[in-house]
Amino acid sequence: MRILPLFIFWCLWYLNFSTRTIFSPILPLIEDNLLLSHGKAGGLFISLSVGYSLSLLATGRLTLAWGYKRTVAIGFLGVSLVFFGFQFAESYISFHLLFFLLGLGTGTYIPGILPIITETYEPRNWGKAIGLHDSAASFSIFTIPILMAYGLQFFSYKTPLLFLGVISLVFPLFFWKVSVEPQKEPLQKGEGYISLLKKSTIWIMILLWILSSGSSMGVYSILPLYLIKERGIEFELANTLLGISRAGGMAVPILIGFLVDRYGYRTILFFSLLLTGLSTIGLSLSSHLSLIFLSLTLQAVLSLGFFPVALATVSKLAPLSSRSMVLGVIMSVGVGFGMGLTPFLLGLTADHFNFRVGIFWLGLLTSLSSLSVYLLKEEIAG
Repeated sequence: MRILPLFIFWCLWYLNFSTRTIFSPILPLIEDNLLLSHGKAGGLFISLSVGYSLSLLATGRLTLAWGYKRTVAIGFLGVSLVFFGFQFAESYISFHLLFFLLGLGTGTYIPGILPIITETYEPRNWGKAIGLHDSAASFSIFTIPILMAYGLQFFSYKTPLLFLGVISLVFPLFFWKVSVEPQKEPLQKGEGYISLLKKSTIWIMILLWILSSGSSMGVYSILPLYLIKERGIEFELANTLLGISRAGGMAVPILIGFLVDRYGYRTILFFSLLLTGLSTIGLSLSSHLSLIFLSLTLQAVLSLGFFPVALATVSKLAPLSSRSMVLGVIMSVGVGFGMGLTPFLLGLTADHFNFRVGIFWLGLLTSLSSLSVYLLKEEIAG
């Protein structure tokens, strides 16, 4: 496999993912600065996910008009402008607007880059290439909380946002040099959003994506609030624990990529969902600090297994002509409800009960959803 393009793609995914993971460690500071309740603080992620979902839906069509490379590059340009805007945001409404615009910018990446990856590498290497690429998300989840825990001792929480804005403006230039533009294939007759939504496999993948996204990024988004506000752990220690617990997750996407190529997507999809749900339940039941750290580590490692196998599944089941559209539909709804609504619902649950109640039920539903894997059909486009 060609290493340089994959390394550049990896760096881009790390950067794209970090533009979202950075808000979890600083959410307690935003909450205190704007005098928000847990529910309102978690509600910011609704605006992010709405923008992200709309962008995912639109990208399936935008790639046909703009091309895959240009779509990815324009998304990063938008992200850069949004982070410059955060330097002047002082109200809850302005944060909601910027979160929404950030979602619009970041949502163009995955539907744009996946066809580029599958065009660059042979089908027999798709699982490995996608798994290696997806490990950047795990590395972001591991490094960002630790960087924030120590960096915020010296800087305002808006300074790292400015840094990400500058990097988002510059780094896509390297991507443009090494990437290839997939050949455009005309859409098959009758192929569109309405026809896709008539297929049961689409809805099964949407359900799985909602629960997996909720168990990973949804839970991750509120963990600092949970650890600091409910468990009484100090800010620096909470974010350090959060980051260290994510270290093991970096190897998961790479391992998953090899396992998918070896054992097939259904088997790996089933076990990733089952173990994600069980580990999330374990997180809700942990009481002492040592158990909390152990459960954080297990939940972090296991919850990241779904996404590389899900991306590989879509790549194998959908032709290139509709791959961006299929992925856009699945991810727009899945991420919208999973990443956006989950932090809000967990925050509301914490306002009335506690975070543990919401985390427990999320884990239970994710475990049960693993049974639906065997209902997936071989054709989801056309």
